[in-house]
Amino acid sequence: MQDYISSTIKKILQKYKHTNNLSIIIPSKRAGVFIKDALKKELDHVTFLPKIISIEEFIEELSQLQSIDSITLLFEFYQTYLAHTPKDKIVEFDVFSSWATMLIQDFNEIDRFLIDPNYIFSYIKDIKRIENWFKDNESKTQILKNYLSFYDYILIYYTNLYEKLINKQIGYQGMQYREAAINIEFYLKTKSQNKYVFVGFNALNKAEKTIIKTLLENNMGDIYFDIDDFYIKEKIGASKFITDFKTNWSYFDKHEFNTIHNSFQTNTAKKEINIIGLPKNVSQMKQVGSILKNLKTTKNTALVLANENLLPIALNSLPKTIEHANITMGYALKNMALADLFSLLFKLHKNKNKIGNGKDYYYKDVLSLLKNSTISNFFNANSTTTHEKIGKHIHTENILFIQHQKLIDFGKNSHDKKILESLFADWKDTSSIINNCILILEILEDSNTNSLQKEYFDRFLNLFNQLKNLNKQYKYIQTLDELYTLYKQLLSNESLAFKGEALNGLQIMGMLETRLLNFETIIITSVNEGFLPAGKSNNSFIPFDVKCEIGLPTYHEKDAVYSYHFFRLISRATRVYVLYNTETDDFGSGEQSRFVTQLEQFKDKLPHKFTKQIISPAIINESLVLKEINKTSEIQNSLIEEAKRGFSPTTLTNYIYNPIAFYNQKILKINQLKEVEETIAANTLGNVIHNSLEDFYKPFIGKYITVKDIAVMLKNSPKMVTRHFKKEYKNGDISKGKNLLSFEVAKQYVGKFLNQELQLLKLGKKLKIIAIESPLKATINIEGINHPINLRGKADRIDELDGVIRIIDYKTGKVKQSDLNINKKWEELNSNYKNSKSFQVLMYAYMYIKMTNLSFDTSSIESGIISFKNLNANFMKVNNGLISLEDMEQFEISLFKLISELFDVKIPFIENENLPY
Repeated sequence: MQDYISSTIKKILQKYKHTNNLSIIIPSKRAGVFIKDALKKELDHVTFLPKIISIEEFIEELSQLQSIDSITLLFEFYQTYLAHTPKDKIVEFDVFSSWATMLIQDFNEIDRFLIDPNYIFSYIKDIKRIENWFKDNESKTQILKNYLSFYDYILIYYTNLYEKLINKQIGYQGMQYREAAINIEFYLKTKSQNKYVFVGFNALNKAEKTIIKTLLENNMGDIYFDIDDFYIKEKIGASKFITDFKTNWSYFDKHEFNTIHNSFQTNTAKKEINIIGLPKNVSQMKQVGSILKNLKTTKNTALVLANENLLPIALNSLPKTIEHANITMGYALKNMALADLFSLLFKLHKNKNKIGNGKDYYYKDVLSLLKNSTISNFFNANSTTTHEKIGKHIHTENILFIQHQKLIDFGKNSHDKKILESLFADWKDTSSIINNCILILEILEDSNTNSLQKEYFDRFLNLFNQLKNLNKQYKYIQTLDELYTLYKQLLSNESLAFKGEALNGLQIMGMLETRLLNFETIIITSVNEGFLPAGKSNNSFIPFDVKCEIGLPTYHEKDAVYSYHFFRLISRATRVYVLYNTETDDFGSGEQSRFVTQLEQFKDKLPHKFTKQIISPAIINESLVLKEINKTSEIQNSLIEEAKRGFSPTTLTNYIYNPIAFYNQKILKINQLKEVEETIAANTLGNVIHNSLEDFYKPFIGKYITVKDIAVMLKNSPKMVTRHFKKEYKNGDISKGKNLLSFEVAKQYVGKFLNQELQLLKLGKKLKIIAIESPLKATINIEGINHPINLRGKADRIDELDGVIRIIDYKTGKVKQSDLNINKKWEELNSNYKNSKSFQVLMYAYMYIKMTNLSFDTSSIESGIISFKNLNANFMKVNNGLISLEDMEQFEISLFKLISELFDVKIPFIENENLPY
């Protein structure tokens, strides 16, 4: 492999024998380490190394302006905005920042390309007016008028901001470039003895062109490009800018054009180019691991992540054989658990103000905050379960909004109280919020012994201290929303830099970090449209056609930049692996990059070994394997204990529905976690109705009900329902929303039911209450089972209507008569869950008859359901009639068969294959 840096350094040292006044200027600092290493290898005598600086550092030196960070710039711009905007049009800082960031980017581009601001802003203003030329002035909305007037002020903002920053001798990058271009002639006179060599540049803005051409024409420097002749001949995007320099710069009419090479197409360096399509990001990273594992060495190998967000997956996918890896890119702070902690904290306090009336915390926000890994680790590291106790209290008491003091009271020691008081402190103003966040970080850092974690805490402390200083200096952050917006902007620009050895081991980097560098083996991931190149974006107030006319870069130029980086990187490599995602997601990505397509087109023109493969997981057609659990002696003992407690209809129908669910619930004792009810659940609604009717009818057990009795119940119905709602729903709010609707539905159900009872009595029917919520039980002996079986249950109501005993079960949900018709298919009663309602009420009747020793010769019994969603059907009975002796005999056969199966050691618990998954 012919290394670009080494070959270029040789040429520079051949031309410049004395390096003490020489400056080597490169696109970024990253390559400086490699250039110094190449210089040390080539120099054979003691001398001063050339000055090696990035283009940004050189421009800052030329401009005599110090760089200003993006957030401080935003505040400086806001000062300018306030000073030059009519008071009736001024917006708050958070609204301002939403568009000001984009406008600053436009200012930056205009200055970098030396565009006359008076011309472009007047031009844009005229375009906007022409667009609205035919609209009647009187019919224009206020929004449209404000929109047009905004363009009148852009030039004012630009001019005054520029002047303000110049006076402070600070500037954003575009200002530095404009001032550097202005100062270059003066700089030539003061630095005439210096020489400047520009290495590895591709796309140049107008200011850079002006500066570099001026230095070249005054014999104060050279420029060394890096382009393969094959790309120039093929006229692909990678050669766009360098071809333009070669063709249009008059300097090259008399001087050598450095450096065009033939690394990509030469036969002496036959390459392996592997194009691999894989589904999803994880598959790509796993393939990277496989490639690295099969390499003989990872020396001079680079893993290039076009999508830098995949760094954590990439690190987890590295094989154990990788002893050294140098990570060039930073790890974004926004991806850390601490960032999530503060997002949750801001959300907690924002919702406190929005839906907690500024006093109480929404339970979901509290639970999310306490479950954050940083907080839960804090408690666990100190052997406390405070966070778990708070969660249990919220679920048990069904708390939607929890008071500040209640949370603090859970701290049983000073250690816990301190963190709880800081997490749930009263956020009065932006200063107190920032100080509170700093306090939280200090508490967490003091309790943490992990050095890497401490580094995380320090970075976030720096971030909040920066917020504190900005807030103190500018005093524009007035609200929680404004502070959170600014926090997110600061966070998005921060990353944690990794420390490593740039000259050894596997190099992991982003695409821009590869500038000037060459590697024997290259692995590039996420080579998809939308990542490489990044695709269209129009975050600008300057229209696309105007940009094209005045020479500002558009997505076309940006695509050409990405093309250059991609093809330059692979031109000198020996082994190239290009990976892309084959899966299309919701945003349309999944299409291989156009660069991959171009690479495929070169296949017949080049002598290299090209391979392309699509890798996807094998599709295995496996039949559904049902869970199966054999009945061990321990399980049999558990079943015997369950039989002693008594089998209820619900337990047995649960077994019919899914034996595995029965096993989980009754053998393993696994019950579903009770969740907080924000809106009234179906079971809560059912309990309210059941309990209200129980309280109404319980005083009449053993008595006949009269019309007057029902009338009193109807009068007291709303109060009774309200009382039971408050009891069941605990701290829930039933004054609004879905809960209010559920409350009204419950009142309507109870009222309608009582009215039906009233109409029944007015028809002359005699209704006697025998039992309410009556416990039912029976003991049976089954052949083959050497111990008695207890049955248990609870009938909602047992009454006698005109001499017929009715065993009634209330259902809040909808039940139809067809659900209670056996239709003489008794063999399905103990095997088909559709018959569960019939099974339940028949079992109630069976237990009642056993308990009372009733005779079918002298008694008439009905068993069925009253459905509150189908009250018009009144009392629905099994098989729509009286229960006969034959019915009970058939039910007993089904019941015995079901319980025999349950205790049969040879029949395991088998998952129901007809479950709806």
